[in-house]
Amino acid sequence: MLPALRPRGLARLLTAALLWAGASGMALADPTSPPSPAPLPTVADATHRPTAQAASLAMGRGFNLGQMFDNDQHPPTLAAARPKIDAYYERGFRVVRIPVTWTEPVGGTTLADPATGRLDRTAPRFEELRATIDYALAKPGLYVVLNAHHERGLKDRGDAAALAALWADIAGTFQDRDGRLMFEILNEPHLSNHDPMAPETLRAMTGAAWSRIRAVDPQRIVIIGGNQWFGAHEMAATWPTLEAVGGGRDAWIMATFHHYNPWTFNGDNQGDYADPWTEEDVAGPMRTMADWARGPGGGMPVFIGEWGVGWKSVLPSMTCNNIRAWYAGFDARHARAMGMPTAVWDDGGWFQLYDHATQGFSSNLIDCIDGACDWEGAERYNPGCEEPA
Repeated sequence: MLPALRPRGLARLLTAALLWAGASGMALADPTSPPSPAPLPTVADATHRPTAQAASLAMGRGFNLGQMFDNDQHPPTLAAARPKIDAYYERGFRVVRIPVTWTEPVGGTTLADPATGRLDRTAPRFEELRATIDYALAKPGLYVVLNAHHERGLKDRGDAAALAALWADIAGTFQDRDGRLMFEILNEPHLSNHDPMAPETLRAMTGAAWSRIRAVDPQRIVIIGGNQWFGAHEMAATWPTLEAVGGGRDAWIMATFHHYNPWTFNGDNQGDYADPWTEEDVAGPMRTMADWARGPGGGMPVFIGEWGVGWKSVLPSMTCNNIRAWYAGFDARHARAMGMPTAVWDDGGWFQLYDHATQGFSSNLIDCIDGACDWEGAERYNPGCEEPA
């Protein structure tokens, strides 16, 4: 049963929505006072159109359906996605990010024409994707982030027309879906040589897609990010103003960044996991993003779309207390205090929490995200952090 809505909670939600609609000068949540969660809709409702600010208050902890619709590591099917969605939902996670590759081949086929961006709605992988989205939206209060993920050729070309056509077709297809479905325009828009995309190119591409989405769906939440790896530090150069996406007058815009800092600890194949990371390593990128959001972002809410540790690229099993400590503090102590919802990167592989083979969580990292979990011994750098010989 969903909790009853208290009058004070409703007042907070309405106040947040009105302030965001005004756009100018709104600040993020006080870092010392975590925001109260917004009430959850009980069913999928096509008329339910929360603003970005209202959505950010409701999303909380989330996860990624990594390596499923963006490449071929896992079957791109509802049958494969359903157990993972259920497992996280039962643990109280209320946002699922679904990375999707549209214009590059996955399993030998594309979902959209690589040259024009036009969507093939008859593609079997798209039918499974649509079923997965609808399954997730049927869960009360579960938000869904849909993105364009590994679009290599489109990024290299800076192809605003193709990206806009793609999102116009996606927006038209899902126009009648609950406002808990959100569109992240272009994931990590680095070029194929890993160089950053020129900021003006990304603004033009994002603006073109935003315009086409708004022509179809004026109140669908659209998510923007930086111009290379979605680092927090990229936002100042990429988005010094919001003129390309409504000039700060659109209450349905959210910002995102990815957090793998320091990469020498969080990344895959980095050696052992006895790195002496600090609380500042965690808090620093969040503060950088909050500073941008309070300034050029005009009070825009922030979503941490990826974070995690690539432990399984090195360790055969997850028994490292140093990694447990990272997961225990990231959302519960840092992101929550900043008012930033999160989605842990879980690809079922190197960054694994959920094991697709056993259809269950493979370690207690899922417990750690709640803020505390059991350790093996009292040492932060216990033997479980050491790279096998």
